[in-house]
Amino acid sequence: MEENLVPNAGFAGAVSEVGAIDAWTVWSPRENLRPSFSVGTGTEEERILTLRATGDARAFGGWRTEVPLEAGSWYQASAEARVEGIASPRLSVLVQVGLHYLVPRERSGPWVRLSQRFRHDNGPDAPGPPHLFELCLRSTATGSVSFRRPRLTRISPPKVRKVRVATARFGESGPVTLEQQRGRIADILDQAGGHKPDVVILPEYSPVVGVPESSFGLHYTVAEPVPTGPVCSILSAQAARYSMYVIAGVLENRGGFLYNTAVIFDRGGRLVGQYDKTHPTMGEMYSGFSCGATYPVFDLDFGRIGIHICYDEWFPEVSRLFAQKGAEILFLPVAGGKPITWRTRAMDSNIYFVSSSITPPSMIIDSSGRIIAETHGGGVVSADLDLDRREVNYYRDPTVSFGMPCLAPEMRNVLDDRLTAELTQLYAETHGFP
Repeated sequence: MEENLVPNAGFAGAVSEVGAIDAWTVWSPRENLRPSFSVGTGTEEERILTLRATGDARAFGGWRTEVPLEAGSWYQASAEARVEGIASPRLSVLVQVGLHYLVPRERSGPWVRLSQRFRHDNGPDAPGPPHLFELCLRSTATGSVSFRRPRLTRISPPKVRKVRVATARFGESGPVTLEQQRGRIADILDQAGGHKPDVVILPEYSPVVGVPESSFGLHYTVAEPVPTGPVCSILSAQAARYSMYVIAGVLENRGGFLYNTAVIFDRGGRLVGQYDKTHPTMGEMYSGFSCGATYPVFDLDFGRIGIHICYDEWFPEVSRLFAQKGAEILFLPVAGGKPITWRTRAMDSNIYFVSSSITPPSMIIDSSGRIIAETHGGGVVSADLDLDRREVNYYRDPTVSFGMPCLAPEMRNVLDDRLTAELTQLYAETHGFP
C-alpha cells in the first residue's frame, strides 16, 4: 500500500486546550467565525474530528495539517465525512488539499467518502494555503460534521487522453442545388479526413446550406429519415472511410413531424445517436419544427460528449446540464450566434466547446474560453485536446467534477441555497407564472 502522506491520520495524541492534536491545528479566520471543535471516538473505536455549527451561518473553520505536495506530481486524496442536521452538506462540508476540492463519491452507512485525483501545480499566486489538507465546516447555522481517515498518496501520472477534433465551414458560394450541396458535404468531409481527426462537426442545416429556400419551399419537404436518408448516407460513408466520428445538423422527418436534429455516426459509419434541438426559434416554430425533449450524452471511444444546436446556446442551463452529466466536449452545429457566447459557455461550464457555423467563424475553444482554432472562410481546422487537462480560472485541475464556480458547490460562497429559489420566486411575482 502506498504511504499515506497525511501526518497523524488517525488523530492520535492528547488534545490541547485550544482543541488541537499532534500535527493538526484548529483554524478560523477570526474568533467570531470559529465553529465548535471536538475530538472523539467513533463507533469503530477510532478517533474522529467533529465540527459543530454555532447558530450563526457565517461561521467558517476547521482542522488543517501540512502535507508534502510537490508541484507537478500526481496525488490521490480522500477523507470520510458523517453529517448530522446540516441542510445542504454539499455546500457546508468542505475538504480540500492544496486547493483541490474533494467531492463525494460513495456512501458506506452514515459515512460518505470524498476523494479527488489531481496534479498539483498551483502556483504562488493562487489564493489560500497551497500545501494544506483541510477539513472545514461553513455556511450552516445548525448541525455537525465528523471526519475520519484522511489519506493522501502519490500516484503515477494517468494516461493522457488526447483527442483531435475538427470543425468545418462551407464558406461563401453562389446558390447551389440540393444535389450540389450533398457533393459539398462529401468534399468537406474529404478535407476533414486529411486532418485525421477523431471527430468532425458540420453546421446546423447542413443539407440546405447555400440552397435557396425558394427552390425547395418548405423544410418539411426536404427532411429525410435518419439514418437512411441521402445526407445521412453520405455522413455514414465518410465516417467509415476516414475512421472518424461525424456530427452534423440535419432535417429529419420522423413520424410525420419535423425536427432540427444533430446526428452522430461512429468510425464504422453506424449511427450512435442524435440530439433534437430543444429551443427552436419562433421562426422554426412557425415553420412547423417540433421541440426536442431530452439532453443525451454520448460515450465515444475517447470520452463523453454532448451536442446542442444554435439557439440552445443562449440558455446557460443547457451547457451546465451537459457538464453535470460529465460531458468533456460540447459540440454546437449552428447557423448564426455569437462567438462570445460560445466562449462564455466553455468557461462557465469548464468544458471544451466546438462550433461549426454557417455565418460566424467555426471555432474550437478550450475550457478557459480561449479560441485555439477557427476558420473564417470555407474549409476545415483541427486541434488536439487534452481531456485530462481542462484549464479553469486561476489554476488547472484535471478532474473538476462539477465544472466552474457556476456549478461547483465547493466554490459557491453563499450562505445557503436561496439563490435559485429566489430567482424562481422573483420570476413568478414578476410574470405571474411559477
